[in-house]
Amino acid sequence: MTYSTSDLERLLNERGEARAGGGPTAHLDIIIRRGRRIRRTRRAMVAGGALAVAVVAAGLVNALPAGAPRLDRSAVAQSPADSAQIKPAAKLPGSFHVVMGNKNFSLPLLHSERFTTTGAVRTVTFTPASYYTGYMVVCDDPRAWVVIQGKLKGGEAGGTSGRCAPLGGGHHDKSSAPADWLKRPQSVKVWVFPADAPVREVAQAVAGCPLTRKSKECDDEAAAHALMRPEVRERLSSEVGERPGGWTVGVYDRPSPASSAGS
Repeated sequence: MTYSTSDLERLLNERGEARAGGGPTAHLDIIIRRGRRIRRTRRAMVAGGALAVAVVAAGLVNALPAGAPRLDRSAVAQSPADSAQIKPAAKLPGSFHVVMGNKNFSLPLLHSERFTTTGAVRTVTFTPASYYTGYMVVCDDPRAWVVIQGKLKGGEAGGTSGRCAPLGGGHHDKSSAPADWLKRPQSVKVWVFPADAPVREVAQAVAGCPLTRKSKECDDEAAAHALMRPEVRERLSSEVGERPGGWTVGVYDRPSPASSAGS
């Protein structure tokens, strides 16, 4: 804090009035020293107040719990916007390998569809290119239950079921394909149920969980066999409901001779 000339004049006048009243007159150098002393005192008071504020602020920071978060701009800048780990979607293989007696060949991928829920039937429609057709289902959870159902030679429904690790099926020659296979679009139905779906319990309650030649109790083999029954799938769907769960179905087919010649 500084003093102007007017401040000193006012102080001299006050001292002069005091002399007129009979008091002693202060010399100018004494007045200046007193003014400097007053100024030093005020500066010390201001500095002490600032130091007290700093001490209080430091005390507040140190009083924070050990685990309390503190603002670190560098850490904020480096932290990712979303650190959640997202599981990648399961991918279909590029081809379907077939072994029939002395025949060994691969079918290329013809059509695929991706779904994000389980518990409900899905119908996939496609146009076959030949009598050699295969189906493949891959799931984000390889322990999920799967049923694949298509049309057999006589027009009746047939297919396969089991855990999705992945699971496939189909027919691979003209003698096993329906007569109208190349005359119109065809379809395949797929059911996918969560891995923890009560398949055994429902199979036991609805169908008695019929055993197969490989099963001696209501194991995965017997439960998968029971899933081929419509009443078991309907009961399971009603109990489980539709849940989030990703899976993909692919249709594989050998190109027809005409399309091969034109390519």
